[in-house]
Amino acid sequence: MTRADYEEVSRKALSLFEYGEHVASEHGLILVDTKYEFGKAEDGSIMLIDEVHTPDSSRYWIANSYLERFQNGLEPENVDKEFLRLWFKNHCNPYEDEVLPEAPEDLVCELSWRYIFLYETITKSKFEVLSSEEPIHERISRNVASALASLK
Repeated sequence: MTRADYEEVSRKALSLFEYGEHVASEHGLILVDTKYEFGKAEDGSIMLIDEVHTPDSSRYWIANSYLERFQNGLEPENVDKEFLRLWFKNHCNPYEDEVLPEAPEDLVCELSWRYIFLYETITKSKFEVLSSEEPIHERISRNVASALASLK
């Protein structure tokens, strides 16, 4: 990565984070941290190549309880997957074990609830499981193309 590439990626990452903070704040959340993945296209241009501000790549805290909990020395109310990561860390080595244990159903349900909570909080929409015969890859591709077109 050249210095110019680094500066461009840094500028884009900070801009994305500022936008994410704004959206989170509008919905009663604090975007604590996140990760962005960038790559280079064949023409050398810098591209964002992965998810943005999802619960897989970001941590969110509940804004209206943050200050009181902080002042009382308590952990913030969080909406992230750290609890599940810690369970795996305590039950296996997720970076070296070839086969990981199955997570307990109650933890999987809790993770699902957190993801649905974030979806409903940020979109102000009820989460619904759609039944579709359209293959998942085609549906994702169509939805991504539609979302990108709406940004133009």
